[in-house]
Amino acid sequence: MFGFQFDAVSIAYLLGPFYLALPFLQTAKHRSVAKWYFVFALAVMNFLNCIDAEFFRFMARRSTDDLLEFAFLSSDIFHIAPSLIGFFWYLLLAFAVTMIFSFFGINWLLKSEKQEWQAESRKLYLVPVFLTLILFARGGFHRIPLSIIDASSVSPPHLNSVVLNTSFTILKTLGKADLEKFNYPKEEIAAISPIIQPNENDSVSRLEKSNVILIITESLSIEYIGALNGLGKGYTPFVDSLCHEALVFTNAYANGHRSIEGVAAITASIPTLMYEPFTTSAYSENTINSLASLLKGKGYYTSFMHGGNKNSMNFNSYSSQAGYNEFYDRDDYPFPDKHYDGVWGISDHYFLNQCIDEYSSYGKTFFSTIFTLSSHHPYTIPEEYQNRFPKGNLPIHESIGYADQSLREFFQKASKTDWYENTLFVITADHTSLSEYDQYQTRTGSLRIPIIFYHPNDSLLFGSNNDVVQQVDIMPSILDLIGYDEPYFSFGKSAFDTSAYRIAVAFKLDQFQLLHENQLICFDGENTNFVYNTSNDPLLEKNLVKQANHQSELAYLKAYIQNYSLALNNNLMTFEAWTKSQQ
Repeated sequence: MFGFQFDAVSIAYLLGPFYLALPFLQTAKHRSVAKWYFVFALAVMNFLNCIDAEFFRFMARRSTDDLLEFAFLSSDIFHIAPSLIGFFWYLLLAFAVTMIFSFFGINWLLKSEKQEWQAESRKLYLVPVFLTLILFARGGFHRIPLSIIDASSVSPPHLNSVVLNTSFTILKTLGKADLEKFNYPKEEIAAISPIIQPNENDSVSRLEKSNVILIITESLSIEYIGALNGLGKGYTPFVDSLCHEALVFTNAYANGHRSIEGVAAITASIPTLMYEPFTTSAYSENTINSLASLLKGKGYYTSFMHGGNKNSMNFNSYSSQAGYNEFYDRDDYPFPDKHYDGVWGISDHYFLNQCIDEYSSYGKTFFSTIFTLSSHHPYTIPEEYQNRFPKGNLPIHESIGYADQSLREFFQKASKTDWYENTLFVITADHTSLSEYDQYQTRTGSLRIPIIFYHPNDSLLFGSNNDVVQQVDIMPSILDLIGYDEPYFSFGKSAFDTSAYRIAVAFKLDQFQLLHENQLICFDGENTNFVYNTSNDPLLEKNLVKQANHQSELAYLKAYIQNYSLALNNNLMTFEAWTKSQQ
């Protein structure tokens, strides 16, 4: 019943004009225009909900007003449309059946409306309908109109988005400013800065002149990793084995739910704390620093390796902004058609093998980002690898096994090169994906990813670290390890900085959330609405906002989002620009 309140808002805004026009449909032309308006508006509402019926499983949230831009930000939609239709034909069937019934229903209604309305009859009709639509548009008898955040009152929390509808979330975000400008009183915020000074953690800088390979594995949720998930089973035997030879951050979090959000967070320490991803937002032309630009300034050759189609996920454009020397995609691969998966690009084991050959040709110290793709829907596996891995209970599980095997083969081949022993490997994920366990569907569980640091010649990069770590901490952590000696801009802190206030931030359901130790707070910019103890309440069912002391977390979060807003809105995302603004 609660969900109907959100449905009512969409009905009022999108179908309200039709109901108000009914008494005035006196000609066949008027009725025809009204009929097709009704059918079109209803089709849009139903189609959006059909899209999110599956999309939500991957995004862990309803789509917002950036849906169309996200869908068409590259040519991917044209490559994947046939497979999407093939996999999700039942959604198109449900959409078609719904629209057929709707079409016959509206025809019947308009046939019954052919009689002329008298002035008094119109008044008797319009007044109650107009008042009802106002009530619907507000979502019921509420002091303020219903908003996305109101869905947070649903229990259990991971069902918050179920009561929403996609038309509602798009209407509520349409035309909304990308990022509000925050200006909290100084006494309410912590004293933090996005500037990292060199040598803040002198004891760490020990891998100077090491190569760095940053592997972003598509959809590698911690839920799939047996060595880390606490479930007693997994689908990644190689990653499991690597966890016993590397330093593993077991309490690590993504800063968002989309690949283009994850890439910016990991490689440039920029989270997405707004509806639209940073890389497609109004701020995407800002000057930034990244691992690529900073290391290139130290003599590294930098490359972004992705086997996808040209500018898939806008990666090519982003790599230019981030300062990579080279972007390598399917068009650069020697066998672009022979090893094409038919949807996204070159299958993982082929492409990872090619990456090694490319690295061996560089002839100098290098930093490279690899973004895999085979564990993305529709989870295409090369014929020779099919039926070799456990299929599990979700369609992604078998492809995770293939992605894991591709990583195994990558490391096996890399270990025979002359650059392997002098290379820092960092393995993480862009975001999580399909989940079968409740604890991995909550505000925090749905963001849990692996962050693994491995160096063949560094025995100190070993063991487990249970501190809260997030994607934006990866850049400063790598720079810490290799001894980067200049100040730079970062929204994260080195995971090796023992004095850092360890947090994970995200923007979900109209709220900024911050996890510190075992306390999660959810803040809408003005009020703290939820506080949870993630240790005692892993499913986040008990709201402690009136009991728990969360002032230190709130002060830090206010300062964090204020710095974020200031930096993005004023193009202050480098050390030089930020420092000059503070003088």
